[in-house]
Amino acid sequence: MLQIHCEGGITVLTLDRPKACNALSRELAGALRAALDDASCNEAVSAVILASSHPRVFIAGGDLDELTRLPMSAAGAESVLELGTLTRSLEACAVPVIAAVGGAALGGGAEVIVACDLVVMGADASVRFVHSRMGLVPAWGGATRLEERIGALRANELLLTARSVGADEAFAMGLCNRRADEPLAAALALAESLLAVPRGALAALKQATISTREARRGNALAVEREAFRRAWGSPAHRAAFTALARSSRTDDLA
Repeated sequence: MLQIHCEGGITVLTLDRPKACNALSRELAGALRAALDDASCNEAVSAVILASSHPRVFIAGGDLDELTRLPMSAAGAESVLELGTLTRSLEACAVPVIAAVGGAALGGGAEVIVACDLVVMGADASVRFVHSRMGLVPAWGGATRLEERIGALRANELLLTARSVGADEAFAMGLCNRRADEPLAAALALAESLLAVPRGALAALKQATISTREARRGNALAVEREAFRRAWGSPAHRAAFTALARSSRTDDLA
């Protein structure tokens, strides 16, 4: 489910749920949060890389097997929002987190990417905020963080149309730092370049940038969560989930 490899000051967290296209289940999200906490507390770790063992998918959003079993009520919405603590853990990690994106990042997977500090995308990688097709809005701060990354106009387009963005366009937009044929190798090279900086300085720089964004955000994340609560269980959401239950995940979201 989650492979953890630590060597030379770099921790690589590899998502390994191939049959579920690395969908974020409660168990996987919990394992990731624990690994990020461990990296934060380990003075020997200066960078974390988030990668995927799946050749075509980085993260296929939340686990639909779990999501479609949730009640269409406030309790169901809160369960989804609880998964969003993963994106907060990514931001709160004491050291930089690099996303090595080698395939499609859909829905919640796209929200994970914009919560990472640095992003490397492979030639076949793509990002897609599919929430509008689900009758929903991002639950984990994705709308706020996307606008921070690429500006309001571009963020509006991606959120409203739910269209897929490839590596070249993502780079032009500012959604990724680098494009590479081998995203994990490129992410490792980027992480190794960080080792020249003292860990304390890396942590201080990350905290400074996060604090600046938080000051600008105000209550934006809380507003986004409230919008999700209103969307969960709406007629559009119910219709989208009913349709999903009758079709394959990959056919609908690819």
